[in-house]
Amino acid sequence: MLLRSIGRTLGAIALSRRVPSSRALAAIAKLCDRSLQRRWPFVARVDQGNLNLEFDDLLELQYARSRNFFALVVGAFDGLANDPTSQFIQKRRCRAILVEPQVGPFQRLRENMIQHQNKIILLNAAIDEVSGFRDFYCVSPDTDGLPSWTEQLGSFRRDHILSHEDRAPGVSKALLRCKVPTVSFQELLDRHGVKSIDVLQIDAEGMDAQLLAWFPFERIKPALLHYETAHMSAEERRMVRKRLEGLGYTIRNAGSAMDDMAILF
Repeated sequence: MLLRSIGRTLGAIALSRRVPSSRALAAIAKLCDRSLQRRWPFVARVDQGNLNLEFDDLLELQYARSRNFFALVVGAFDGLANDPTSQFIQKRRCRAILVEPQVGPFQRLRENMIQHQNKIILLNAAIDEVSGFRDFYCVSPDTDGLPSWTEQLGSFRRDHILSHEDRAPGVSKALLRCKVPTVSFQELLDRHGVKSIDVLQIDAEGMDAQLLAWFPFERIKPALLHYETAHMSAEERRMVRKRLEGLGYTIRNAGSAMDDMAILF
């Protein structure tokens, strides 16, 4: 099974005609619980907890084995803050759809992506089960005394925003409610003619498990997933992992307790 996975990966890299980076090759070894060494043994077995497999490694691997790299980022914010996928596609000039519901951050996202507008589609909306409009909660950016990261708190869930009161006193008083346009995954894929996805990144402030449940894996299986687990209950995280593993994904922690990544390998 493992040799078959390696064979498929090397075959895909050959077909893509890309020269894999050292990080891409290291990622293959790490997915096999191995580490590349300068001296014998050149591919040494390593305990999984010490592999230091990072999301950037898997991005490099997927780029190497893809002929037409395409990413879908849900919750892109401004394309810079805590967004490794958006930064990667800027460097590589890849195709992508970036989705962000908040108006202010979306304007900054547009400014940050202006050099890549021929390859990147920007969508000022939120992903929902159905397309339409829905109440959305966020934090006023003009509130004095709040940490800058509170502007990234945007969610369908009012209770999620309020749960940060202990870390950011006063956030409840700066809470804003607005109506945002929503689009379902199915409509988004239809509207833009998406046939395959190399990377699906979700950062939906407490809604990640729900969005993964809404994604039509029976239609498209993204090769690589990156999603936030910090706000999932233990049961939600277990069920997400169980479902993804049932779909053939290999699950790894993304280097922190806040995110997981899953790859078809």
